Amino acid sequence: MHTRLSLELAENARQSLAGSAFPGRAWERGGMRGKIMAAKDLINVTRAKNNLPQITDSSQDTRLGILITAASDAIAKYCRRDFYARSYDELYSAAGAGRLLLRQYPVQAVTSVRYGPVGVLKIQNTDTATHQQARVRVTSTGLTLTRVASGVTTTSTLTFAGNVTLQALATAIIALGNGWTATVLGDANDYGKWPSTDLYIAPSFGDGVSSQGNINVRGIYGELQLHVNELTDFEFDPRGWLVRCEELGWPCGVNSLRVQYTAGYTTIPEAVQEACAEWVSEMYWQTLRDPSAVAVEQPGVTTTHWRPMAGKPSAVVQRLLAPYRRFVVGSH
Repeated sequence: MHTRLSLELAENARQSLAGSAFPGRAWERGGMRGKIMAAKDLINVTRAKNNLPQITDSSQDTRLGILITAASDAIAKYCRRDFYARSYDELYSAAGAGRLLLRQYPVQAVTSVRYGPVGVLKIQNTDTATHQQARVRVTSTGLTLTRVASGVTTTSTLTFAGNVTLQALATAIIALGNGWTATVLGDANDYGKWPSTDLYIAPSFGDGVSSQGNINVRGIYGELQLHVNELTDFEFDPRGWLVRCEELGWPCGVNSLRVQYTAGYTTIPEAVQEACAEWVSEMYWQTLRDPSAVAVEQPGVTTTHWRPMAGKPSAVVQRLLAPYRRFVVGSH
């Protein structure tokens, strides 16, 4: 069994540091009207140019914007964490007492902690004489129902926006006909009124858009689950964990907990901004030369040598980011 213990470095930057305003989605790249920064960008073009005083106009803004996004993504992976403040909806496998370490920090607020995933909506395609396969899948926008009859695949999509409750989803599934049926489990006046969007939980890694499924529903009921029991007797530590008293502990099991919380910096720490700007500067100069060359000689004038491109951030960038890295120790 794979367990992970997150060892958090002492980090005085876990509280928001003073500095230039957080580069949110609405910022423009160096005055390029209409070109919005990527959501993950840690700095904007104007900040990057502070480390590139040779650039005095907007001719390199597009290139710098691309490099900023690349450097911001690399910093997030190098530090194993996000920096910009945003909401998270994540599953955790608890193992009893102790701290429940969250994937992101500093924690600003916890919206809910729920446990006990139970079936709330069961779906089936009863026409087994016609259909050799039938499946249901939860995506970020709704349900995808697939049936296969004599080699012909038919896909139906029901959106959360058009069916805002679980009962509305069940009614829409039945309306599809062709053997589709669905039933809300438990108390229909309770689960039936739950928001359908709660069925989807974004993957904690990558950019996938599927949550539950594909679930086989040909001739048998497949259940879509929700964490429906709310925990209230816990505290959160801004440094990145939840705590309960030892006597209570956490409900155990694989993906037994669903935590919705807000974490990250409203103001990106200055050291992180400087690391991003420095990395952008390094990559910018690399784009202006042959990356395979190690030296350029002009007889009688000068010889320019370049250090080999390292497989990790430069020493300056590493020092700036050191207090912000999240270290994970894994064991089997």
